[in-house]
Amino acid sequence: MAEQESQPETRFIITVDGEILGADTPDNREMIRRIHACIDACEGISTEELEQGIIQDMCRVMGQVVPLLQTKKQAG
Repeated sequence: MAEQESQPETRFIITVDGEILGADTPDNREMIRRIHACIDACEGISTEELEQGIIQDMCRVMGQVVPLLQTKKQAG
């Protein structure tokens, strides 16, 4: 079996003031972009709800409802 090349872990720190410290790499930039998107998308949802899986529940429900709405729209 061929030995895999190990890649350095993406590492950065976000301070309590929101300052980002760490290497300026494309991976870090993408991770920070993702964190910002998650924070914005979860505004108004409590930590407890997030821990209990509300996002997964909402995705499941939307996966069931959207096709029904699209079918109704096409029929109407």
